[in-house]
Amino acid sequence: MKKYIFAISVLLIFLAGCAGKEPKTTPQKEPFIGGTIGLLISFSEDAPPKEVYDLGGFPFDVDVKLVNDGERFVAKEDCEVKLSGIEPGEFGKTASDMKKNPDADLAEKKKDAEGGVIKGAESHVTFSNLNYAGALSGNTPFNIRADVCYKYRTTANAKLCVKENLLDAANKDVCLVNEDKKTFNSGAPVQVSEFRESAIGSDKVSFSFKVEEKGNGDIYKAGTKCAGSRSDEDKIYVKVETGITGLSCSGLSNGTDTQGYVTLYSGERSVRCIQELSQRGNYEKLVKIDLDYDYKEDITTEILVKHASA
Repeated sequence: MKKYIFAISVLLIFLAGCAGKEPKTTPQKEPFIGGTIGLLISFSEDAPPKEVYDLGGFPFDVDVKLVNDGERFVAKEDCEVKLSGIEPGEFGKTASDMKKNPDADLAEKKKDAEGGVIKGAESHVTFSNLNYAGALSGNTPFNIRADVCYKYRTTANAKLCVKENLLDAANKDVCLVNEDKKTFNSGAPVQVSEFRESAIGSDKVSFSFKVEEKGNGDIYKAGTKCAGSRSDEDKIYVKVETGITGLSCSGLSNGTDTQGYVTLYSGERSVRCIQELSQRGNYEKLVKIDLDYDYKEDITTEILVKHASA
């Protein structure tokens, strides 16, 4: 009986020791965390409040909270928040008071060496001391809208199959040429999908991919601060890199053979590239695709301005 009790005690001590340790994690094979969100946007609690009063006796703040939930760094000067829905003068402000940048840069979400996720940075834009100075005849609701424009980038990776004999479809030793390839995207509202490689000769391959808008906002040409002309809407700068000479892509404008602008139609656009292979072997080659753009999202809330009794 004593031996039995001793064995149980040892087992309990062992289990207790194990319970206090965090299990080791294996680093993920995927290069990115992924997702289709750039910045998470919200109003802070009670900023604005649900109700205020007229006659200038109830100043209040509007605080817009920004969290970088994607995988691209956003400098504070590359992000602008604009309030609308209310007439600035009625609330004691000027038009220029209704535009501001965040109080700090927004670092991106990252992976650590063990595959864990380091959260992205949080920043705020506060519009202080709004105050309805007029006299209302009765309680009146107003919609307050925050438009957020920020510069962002998507990075996508896929692999080309390079073989000594590109036309040998039966050889599967290293990889296959003629097939759809798995594509990895960084967390961002625009994504690369449907990457496919095909052999088009003994010394060249083609590959195509689709650029798709996956978020809930609006895309603008990078650097326009979401305020360009109609021709700047839905425009993305695409850059394709393989590290091999002899790459040329079609469907790109105002750039080079490997980079330029595309305009999305119905939220998507296809790009096709041809890669010449002067030196071949049996290996896979990484393709890197960068997408640059400005992105605009908005949130709206209602505030009730009550008539203060005399």
